[in-house]
Amino acid sequence: MDSCPVMEVVKKYSSMFRHVTIEGPESENNLLVKNFCRHVTEILEILSKNTQLISVQFRNFSCCFRHIDSPTRNNICRAIADFLASRHHLKRVEFDGIRFGNQETVEVLKKVTENNKKSLTHLKLQNFLRDKNDDIEQDSNALKKLPMLEDLPSLKTLETDYTFIFEKMVARQSAAIQKVRNCQTLVLSKLILHYCIDYIEINDFRVLSSTDWKVLKKLYPYLQIELILTIDYEARRVFQFLILPNMPISHLKYSNADFNVGTEVAVLFDHLLACKTNEHLVSLKIDWEEATQYLSSTINPFLRACKKLKCFVLYMFNCCGIDVLLESWLKNRPESLEKVDILYLNNGCAIPRWIKINEYVSLLKLEGLNISVNIGSY
Repeated sequence: MDSCPVMEVVKKYSSMFRHVTIEGPESENNLLVKNFCRHVTEILEILSKNTQLISVQFRNFSCCFRHIDSPTRNNICRAIADFLASRHHLKRVEFDGIRFGNQETVEVLKKVTENNKKSLTHLKLQNFLRDKNDDIEQDSNALKKLPMLEDLPSLKTLETDYTFIFEKMVARQSAAIQKVRNCQTLVLSKLILHYCIDYIEINDFRVLSSTDWKVLKKLYPYLQIELILTIDYEARRVFQFLILPNMPISHLKYSNADFNVGTEVAVLFDHLLACKTNEHLVSLKIDWEEATQYLSSTINPFLRACKKLKCFVLYMFNCCGIDVLLESWLKNRPESLEKVDILYLNNGCAIPRWIKINEYVSLLKLEGLNISVNIGSY
């Protein structure tokens, strides 16, 4: 609306705000979206005078950005950058679904790192960068301004997409540290890394090396990585590119976008063992739609190689082999395993040996395993 009641609240009470979330509208009405952008620009200007604000989140601006002209979009991006430039005590900054261009991304990250380096403990950059990264390679000025993770010494949690920008931040830091023998130990302990084939092409990347991750581990000795992969095709190529030795992956979620291609789970397990990922894994979630009766002989050797694995989640289209898997756990369960969730996605057909599966679940519960096997529909 031209007149927005929220604005009166912001004007009157903004000095009391500590945590602010601004969420974009899911509307294709150009006038409504343009008014929203105008109000957001004004709100950010008011909030820039609030010295007590410690947390800010921007969510779901992608739809909004598709329905405004370039000048309006540039204005709101500039307003966000100016607002961040005025902040000096933010502890938490989140961008989720607000896709900046390359130059805008560098500028926003620069404002965050320059002004909140001592206070910022949590940073989220998901769905943060436009799909294509063609121009930044030619923009040497932007690359020179791109901050490194080391520029946020108080940062404990970083959640981000695996993008060209993330790759450059780590690679630049890796190159800089290798030239210096003594480096400061920093507190970053949790890296949540997303990769979705629907949004990011693997061809866009140089891909971080095992050496880059080794340097990162040296700088952040308590670092644990939660890797969330959503893959629709070229599965083997993607996980072999992204999962490397020296990555301390504690949580791995491996999903198919459409359940229409083989996940090559056995190949994935072999690769994880080759990279010694099993030494760090605490939680594993995989999609498995391969029709196989050898579920037990494929899964069990890997689970037993994971000495720290506590949680295992399995999504399946084909229930073949579940009963054999559960029966094998009654005889010799992976020793660290505490919680198991199995979801069988069913199209309404009868499920063979379902009574036996329920019997094994009950027996495993009596032995202390927190286990559930459920049926879902598709």
